[in-house]
Amino acid sequence: MLSGHEAAAVLDRQAIVMEQLVSDAPLVSVLDSIVIALEELIAASRCSVLLLDDDGVLRHGSAPNLPAAYSEAIDGLVPGPLAGSCGTAVHLGEPVVVGDVMVDRRWDDFRSLARTHDISACWSSPIRARARVVGTFAVYSRVRHEPDERERELVRRFTHLASIAIDHERAARERTARYHAEMARESAERANHAKSQFVTALSHELRTPLQSITGFAESLSTLELSPHQRHKALQGITRASTHILSIVDDVLDLARVEAGAMPIQLEVIDAREVVAGACDLLQPLAEERGIDLVQSGPPLPALVDRRRLRQIILNLVSNALRFSGPTTSIRISTATRGAEALVTVEDEGPGISSELLDRLFVPFDRLGADAGREGGAGLGLVLARRLADAMGGSLTLKSAVGIGTTATVSLTRALEDELADAVEVTE
Repeated sequence: MLSGHEAAAVLDRQAIVMEQLVSDAPLVSVLDSIVIALEELIAASRCSVLLLDDDGVLRHGSAPNLPAAYSEAIDGLVPGPLAGSCGTAVHLGEPVVVGDVMVDRRWDDFRSLARTHDISACWSSPIRARARVVGTFAVYSRVRHEPDERERELVRRFTHLASIAIDHERAARERTARYHAEMARESAERANHAKSQFVTALSHELRTPLQSITGFAESLSTLELSPHQRHKALQGITRASTHILSIVDDVLDLARVEAGAMPIQLEVIDAREVVAGACDLLQPLAEERGIDLVQSGPPLPALVDRRRLRQIILNLVSNALRFSGPTTSIRISTATRGAEALVTVEDEGPGISSELLDRLFVPFDRLGADAGREGGAGLGLVLARRLADAMGGSLTLKSAVGIGTTATVSLTRALEDELADAVEVTE
């Protein structure tokens, strides 16, 4: 039995281990503490813990004072009736005491290894957690030795302590696995819900122009129309078809960007020229609506994909035109800020409240339609942000109700010399 002094020492070491468990210390650190504590209480001993893996093989757990070569040699030990002290203990499910490894037949296959590393005796106890064997706790001696009752009691106590540590670690892993599984399930549910919403919105968005095409086609085939009426019907079919193609193109582009399959060809260009070209394309629409497009700012050397930047500017300015009223202005400017090249599109539209800003980047969330204003398919801003991200930039929005909205595209700034070199190569 343990003396009062030894019992107190055991309790002190148990407290240290429990503190490690509470602080979620790594299992190897906890097992090292347990092994070293027992070595301090059993003179001239060297201890180890082997852990049973999912394949039923014993793996190194802790052996801070055993020769590393010995630990490596027995790592992967398969339990059996003649598998040394540890492998036999797991096989039988009970302690195995070998006072002299040089004569015990269970050590026949390991005798040379024991001789090399100065091992003369070894007793091993199976470690159990939740009623199943999960490893072994072994005590080695350099001399032939049979453990007395005190030593057996110490081994029993520290084997139990090791079982608590192993069970704690496995329970933590199970909790983590359950948490990740739950997160994955919720993520899958959200993805399925988002997919359903996307399909529903896409179907709704395509239905209107398709119905328009069907209606015009039916009129052309069943009614006697004047040349003017036929021309209007054909124009309606053309507009509806163009709208459908635009939606399909945006959906495909968005899918490519999300999948990381969008081809991006970065080059040094003057982004201001791209802005000017996009504004020229939209100028007729702006004049038709009585809106001024105002461009300003210096040349803007930037490392971008020319086509994708043009797509972003067209989406941003088109969106501003859609929500701006007559006699207002849309200002498109270029500027630099440190290593950034900035393109800003600022309108004088009705603006949007801060709590709704994030919805602008949800595919098919048509806030314009909700507000009773003209609305698009709800993809333009989503695609613009994804394209900016794909080029290593960003797109941010600021808006104030009754004042207007400002969209800022941040791109990678290039040097003036790089732009000049790029122009020379082009020429």
